[in-house]
Amino acid sequence: MSYHRILIRRWSQRDRLAIVMVALTVAFLTGSTLLIVAASAQPIGLADELRSSGTATVTEDAPEDALTLPIATATREDGTDVTVIGIPANAPSSWNVPSPPDSGFLHGEGNATTIQLEGTDGSVAAAVESQDERYLFPPNWYITTPETVAELGTTETLVLTDSGNQVPTIGVPLRAALGFFLTGQSQLLSLMGAVVSGGAVLVAVTVYSVTRMSVRDRLATIRTARSTGATPRTILGTFALRAAILTTVGVLLGYALGVILPNAVLSAAIYLGFPAALDLGATTQALFILIPAYLGLILIGAVAGAVAAWSAVRDLPAQLSTAIEGRNQSGLVLLDWRTFVPATATLSVFMSVLFVISALTLTAAPVATTTGSTISEPGTAHPLNSQVPMEYTNALQADGVNASAEVMGFAVVDGQPFLTRGVEYESFASVTDAELKEGRMHTSPNEAIVGASLARSLDVEIGETLVLGGSVEEGVSRVTVVGVYTAPGAHEDQLLLSLPTAQHLAGLSNDEVNLIRTDEAIEGSEASSSVTVLDISAPERAVANDTVDVDVTLRNHGTTERSHTVTASLEDEQTEQEVTLGGGEQQTVQLSLPTAGPGDRAIEVNGEASQSITIVDPETPRLRGIPAEAPPGSEPLVEVQTVTNESLANTAVAIDDTTVETDSDGRVRLPVGSTGTREVRVATENGTATAPIEVTADADREPVVSTDVVPKSTTALTAPEVRTTVYNPWNEPIETSIRIIGPGTTTEEQIQLETGERTEYQTSLSRQPPGTYDVQVELSGTVRAETSYEVSGDERAAMALASSGYTNDSSGLDQAIEAAVGNITLLLVALGGLAASMTIGGLSAAMTRAVHSRRQAIGIHRAVGAGPYAVLQIVLRDAFIIGSLGSIGALIVSLLVMQLLDVLGLMTIYGIHIPTLPPVRVVLLTLVIGLGLTLCSATIAVGSLLYRSPAAVLTGDNRVPTRGEIRER
Repeated sequence: MSYHRILIRRWSQRDRLAIVMVALTVAFLTGSTLLIVAASAQPIGLADELRSSGTATVTEDAPEDALTLPIATATREDGTDVTVIGIPANAPSSWNVPSPPDSGFLHGEGNATTIQLEGTDGSVAAAVESQDERYLFPPNWYITTPETVAELGTTETLVLTDSGNQVPTIGVPLRAALGFFLTGQSQLLSLMGAVVSGGAVLVAVTVYSVTRMSVRDRLATIRTARSTGATPRTILGTFALRAAILTTVGVLLGYALGVILPNAVLSAAIYLGFPAALDLGATTQALFILIPAYLGLILIGAVAGAVAAWSAVRDLPAQLSTAIEGRNQSGLVLLDWRTFVPATATLSVFMSVLFVISALTLTAAPVATTTGSTISEPGTAHPLNSQVPMEYTNALQADGVNASAEVMGFAVVDGQPFLTRGVEYESFASVTDAELKEGRMHTSPNEAIVGASLARSLDVEIGETLVLGGSVEEGVSRVTVVGVYTAPGAHEDQLLLSLPTAQHLAGLSNDEVNLIRTDEAIEGSEASSSVTVLDISAPERAVANDTVDVDVTLRNHGTTERSHTVTASLEDEQTEQEVTLGGGEQQTVQLSLPTAGPGDRAIEVNGEASQSITIVDPETPRLRGIPAEAPPGSEPLVEVQTVTNESLANTAVAIDDTTVETDSDGRVRLPVGSTGTREVRVATENGTATAPIEVTADADREPVVSTDVVPKSTTALTAPEVRTTVYNPWNEPIETSIRIIGPGTTTEEQIQLETGERTEYQTSLSRQPPGTYDVQVELSGTVRAETSYEVSGDERAAMALASSGYTNDSSGLDQAIEAAVGNITLLLVALGGLAASMTIGGLSAAMTRAVHSRRQAIGIHRAVGAGPYAVLQIVLRDAFIIGSLGSIGALIVSLLVMQLLDVLGLMTIYGIHIPTLPPVRVVLLTLVIGLGLTLCSATIAVGSLLYRSPAAVLTGDNRVPTRGEIRER
């Protein structure tokens, strides 16, 4: 048999162990790649249907087929800066842009009919038309013609181009979801690829160590080959080929293990009830990464084999007997200090992987771990799919809970992905401990605040303008950064938008958000129901011995249909009604209650809400239509009725010493006489009614206005109604304007009233947070009536939310991170396990070489009486020294690697910057694990020598003894 066949084909037990060690390293590379590709491909598959049809860019160099839209920044009369965009008449409808009016502006907010805008080059005053549909641009932008923009002064040009479903490296996609996942996956693969490529170091260490042992075992064969004419190049080539074959076998076995082990972890996770949905097959993308890596590892193995054989060819054949003998050094008994370098290299790779894994975990931890609750729509895979009524925020804040209504979004700007969040900054800060570092809070839809970490990643400063695309709906917006904030963990890697801008980009209405977060857990009670009574509304007065109608407003805070019994009571009288409400439905039902005799009473509903009511005699009189002021000598037309609105005919009405009598309709002209304060009085056997009137020469003949809010006391989840009555008591028609002003609502219209005509207006108010609010009624710009109402907190709403299925203990951002990288917990646990097995393989190879080089010393110890456990203790002592120093050295190398990865820009994933310095507890844990893996590897390395006879150890007999031989010894 030629020396080629002896050196290449004759493999020892150590060679087979080396194949296993190489296989463990390759299994780590394979499993890591499959896990990362599968985790990233999962959200990409979900977002594939959300491809963007185009790209928005602010540039002057527009392609010929692009849609060019001039933009002007203008100022309204109230001092607010607004964005004005010009739409050409020939703009394709496929871009979802509206056709501008021939003159004036199209706008989606406000009720103004005309507006004055001041631009950089001039001013424009024109009419404003209402925009009802959702278009590509935010509703707060003013849409007009390019000519009007030119009059104001064009400040920049927005260019829309067909992106061909590609993620733009310049500009933003009109729909960012798919681009966010694609670019984020590329960042994740680059980071993990850089880290796991350290496995190549372990392959080189393993192959080098085993080849060195093979060279030592075959010194006689090499000496004979060299003496008979074999050249050094031939010897090096032979060992390189041998190492390449060994590495190839290890690669093939490692590929099989790399496919099997992650799938086994996935199956175990599913069996244990762990949420996991990864496809860990060898996809085309994974093979595109793995095949070049495998070829590179085989090449590295061949080179390592040649380097290991160099000591056998650099000297003369006669000197080979001592050329590579192991030599002990100070401080160690059986192992060799030369083990320190490969052990440190192996531990460096492991620690680098562990630091990246811990950094990914700890970055999400401050987000995923919260003492509060998150209210989101149940059953949604991602917070972007959730839709929650924004009014729940007011209900929670009314109960004293810090709550933040938020809209989450994906963004890609110039090829860089990051997360956006629509918030009210003060509410956001109250649940995240965010602090404003520079600048100010955003106060308009065109402004944004950037996290300090994201500002560094995007290289964005205060005053810069960013163009943003839609998230899951196509859209465009433009915001100016006005502040920089700091916050724990990944909260600092976001762009905070105003709620209106975020709602537009997310395709939500202005009363919906993705989620609501709180800084404390919302707890319900076992007795609480997801259906609550929000409000009851009944007249302030009712007629005795009759019935009174009570309006009860209920809400089902849950997501499924619920039936609820409404019970209303008035003293001993009670009535009930069964109501069925769908998930999230709010409904008002009316119940009728019998009234008893006159007196002050209270209406109660389900023991949850009550309202005071006064029961009066049905014939009690009242005066209507008396003006507060009247000119001297005038005769306003007043009415006398009962509380049940029945006219009192032929009834005496006194004004000071003058008495007049009503007609058959209960009306009478009231002679007010000369100037002064008069008292109008009507008295019947059932009661008395009085009203003052001021007679003055300055008085105008204005309508009599009365207004009221129903109900007077409401909660943050209900919208009250303003009921206004306008009456003309004068003997001539009146034409005027009426304006009703309430919180969040202003209505105005022209009215014309004939003599004695009365008209009523009903105006719905918007929901408001807790507090007291005023309502005013103006006639021709003068306040003629006003009232107020109170919005109170209600802990029942918070308790109902806790029982509804909306609340959970996670936050929105950790769900976004999981959507970006799949199941991050499963991914990191699997990667950590694979890295540990790989490290044991690499360390075992290094330790086996060290043990093999000191085999004679081990044999001598055994020959003079040392037992297997005594030898093991000595080896573990030496391994402890090497492992301790090697772990410290590996720690230093790993920290330098983390810094290098950061310098190379690889430590930012999905816009989230991964910290490069691990916490002290992680460092200590890593040192302990590294030392433990070293001791474990040393035990594996010396294990094959412990039960051999001293003679077998000294002579190099690799035959494994039988159990009988072991018992005899």
